[in-house]
Amino acid sequence: MLTLNLIKEACTSLNGKVRVTPVEESPVLSEHLGVPVWLKLENLQVTGSFKARGALFSLIKCRDRGQQHVATCSAGNHGRGLAWASQQTGVRVTIFVPSGVDATKFDAMQRMGADVRKSAFFGYDETEAWAQSEAESMGIPFVSAYDDDFVMAANGGMIADEVHRQLPEAREFVMPVGGGGHAGGFAFYMKSVLPDSRIIACQHADSAGFLRSVEAGEPILELPPIRTLASGLEGGFGIKTYDVLKDRYDDIRLVNEEELRRAMRWMMEHHQMIVEGSSAVTIAALLHPDFPKPTAPLVAFLSGRNVAFETVREVMNEDDLTS
Repeated sequence: MLTLNLIKEACTSLNGKVRVTPVEESPVLSEHLGVPVWLKLENLQVTGSFKARGALFSLIKCRDRGQQHVATCSAGNHGRGLAWASQQTGVRVTIFVPSGVDATKFDAMQRMGADVRKSAFFGYDETEAWAQSEAESMGIPFVSAYDDDFVMAANGGMIADEVHRQLPEAREFVMPVGGGGHAGGFAFYMKSVLPDSRIIACQHADSAGFLRSVEAGEPILELPPIRTLASGLEGGFGIKTYDVLKDRYDDIRLVNEEELRRAMRWMMEHHQMIVEGSSAVTIAALLHPDFPKPTAPLVAFLSGRNVAFETVREVMNEDDLTS
């Protein structure tokens, strides 16, 4: 069960093992929105993504329980985090990935010595179902990339504690939301310590698992697969994450594929940073003319930088994109 004590344990357990990532003000976004806007740079985290936090905490807990081999499903960043965490803890990992996994993420997992198995399915949800079945056949635990208390505590709660210490004046938080592990843990902590804070969930318009779950009044576990730059946001929502986040969010913003591309390019032009599509969803939401005018200092989360060079080149060379 996710608790403030579990989040505190994650903070203590991971202290000195993962980076305290910086926050950087965005002058252009601050001027655009009329309040101080800060970027939380989890793209500078170990393995290039915030997922390293939850991966390491999960494997530490597995090791403490005597589990020496686990399986997971990943669109790339969670798997990359687990491969790195495996090196730190000695717990073996088998990672099941969709057939269309980003080449950069796939290569990184293999280089770190993980057992990486590509599925016959393009979509995340189908791959996850296969991975869970394979893990059961292998007789090893399955570690969810999002629907897990330890993952929420580290990927969300620990980051919330960190941001609150860095920017105690911040009250609005704009977050990428896929399966909900990051946003769920973050909202749990932040709404506990700052009840007046605003949590704004950003999703891909064609794979909005959280929005569809809210509309249905129950978690939508599977969605049709889509081809997108934001593979980390593709798929359904979690049972545990829905239970945590359903009463702790304030708004949901949807972003389309073209807006993601523009946001990736915008980050290169204005902050000289490469971010992946799943990370750029927050920037795309802030740049949208319909984004509600904030009334307090705001933090937008950049969740990762792991994107293939060919994708970066494609985005940068698109003449129809304007800053």
